[in-house]
Amino acid sequence: MAKAELSGTVTSFRQSKHRQYSYQTIVDIANKDHGAKLLGARVIWLRKDGLQILGRVVARHGSKGAVRVRWDRGFPSRALGSQVKILAPGGPPVSAKSDRR
Repeated sequence: MAKAELSGTVTSFRQSKHRQYSYQTIVDIANKDHGAKLLGARVIWLRKDGLQILGRVVARHGSKGAVRVRWDRGFPSRALGSQVKILAPGGPPVSAKSDRR
């Protein structure tokens, strides 16, 4: 049985020649075989104080196992290089509380 939870590393924002998209990031996954199977999977980024930002895998990126993640709100640039949890598409539901202000 496959793991219900994977981890990945946020490497960069999605960008073009003149624009950077803060709502979409590129996430590298250790096992490149899982890239195609993760479309639609939920992604969670957790900060140390409890703030969590939710996202969803929307596309594959390249041939080395990276995926593109669209976040529910803008992704902080200080979090580039941090770890995220990727829940399998049929995994448990995620709570909607994403702010602790």
